[in-house]
Amino acid sequence: MIPDAEVIKVVDEILNELSLDKYIIKINSRKILDSMIEVSGAPKDKFKTICSSIDKLDKLPWNKVEEELISKGIS
Repeated sequence: MIPDAEVIKVVDEILNELSLDKYIIKINSRKILDSMIEVSGAPKDKFKTICSSIDKLDKLPWNKVEEELISKGIS
């Protein structure tokens, strides 16, 4: 994953040189997401269920996504 991180760093440096006020670099990595879910202690068999809720974070506030996860049996 080091080369991926280096690409992100280069993009960040370029955007900073362009003197952009604000920008967001979003990362979509199955490896990172899988690791985060594993570290959280959530069951691996709920991976797709968790991902379907997490995908809504761009549209919904965290508390709504949290409520959805809880309603699906994920604490």
